[in-house]
Amino acid sequence: MINKIIHVLIVDDSTVACQLLTHIIESDPQLKVVGYAKNGEQALKWLQTNSCDVITMDIHMPSINGFEVTQKIMESKPLPTIIISSGYTSSDEELAFKAIEAGALAILEKPIGFDDVKYAAKSQEIIDTLKMVSGIKLVTRRPKQSFRESRLLLSKTVEKREIKAVGIGASLGGPLAIAQILEELPASFPIPIFIVQHIAVGFSDEFIRWLQGRSKLQIYSARDGEIAKPGCVYIGADASQMHIKHGDVISLDYSTIPSTQPSVNHLFKSLADTYGPHCVGVILTGMGRDGAKELLNMKKNGAYTIAQDEASCLMFGMPKEAILLDAVREILPLNMIAARLIELVE
Repeated sequence: MINKIIHVLIVDDSTVACQLLTHIIESDPQLKVVGYAKNGEQALKWLQTNSCDVITMDIHMPSINGFEVTQKIMESKPLPTIIISSGYTSSDEELAFKAIEAGALAILEKPIGFDDVKYAAKSQEIIDTLKMVSGIKLVTRRPKQSFRESRLLLSKTVEKREIKAVGIGASLGGPLAIAQILEELPASFPIPIFIVQHIAVGFSDEFIRWLQGRSKLQIYSARDGEIAKPGCVYIGADASQMHIKHGDVISLDYSTIPSTQPSVNHLFKSLADTYGPHCVGVILTGMGRDGAKELLNMKKNGAYTIAQDEASCLMFGMPKEAILLDAVREILPLNMIAARLIELVE
């Protein structure tokens, strides 16, 4: 089977950088550069009459920066976009979350030239990432529906029960989805929320700071032995598994080494065991199947289980796997999940 050629638009105000990126990209026979834009306006104009599979975007450009251009693309003609900048390093957490907020699927280091000591590694990462994101179908960002409208559109009547905890699992596209849910929940939300988001090691602290700027709830990194409090959000810590024990006690396990740490499955299993029917499991956008199996376990134990719908997912992998297993009581668009959580705990 012949691999499909992936068409790339390069947006960068430096001619030298465009030449370097073209050399890197077209060193792989599956990738082809089909256009260049020197600034954001040129990129938006090019996209009006041309098409591509993926975009590389510089940050610092005349008039509007790469983050702003990316956001405009996501609002008009959403395409997989990777920010590639010589001003970014893999430890720059703030820029990474600016890229996510803008709608970029990744942010990568740009080699400074052929003599860059990390040229080979950076080049291969660019190639691999372009290939990985090229097939992702994105949804157009639209103005948010009012929270009141979201609640009115919830037509299904849910069985009332005492809810003591909410568990949320997400991967690719998760940070923005989690942020939207948390910013719509009131400070008076009466139970703890436990979240596992697949994220690079070392980025969880910045993730928490980023979320805290968007939520009325108190957001913490989960700590071993801590008793979870109502109205607080606990994010699974790097390189560990988060379990919730009776008495709302958080337990972190550093001994297991599965493919994913933290794992949504581990969290959901502990919620099923600890709370039975008195909890809610939510599976959001993400690649793979982490969380699906234990969301089914939660449902069998009587918990209320929710999956984000395909239209609002960046990547429908994890919710789809849960739906195929019949692990889900309700499939909801992202903008209605917070309203449902409030209804369930009221």
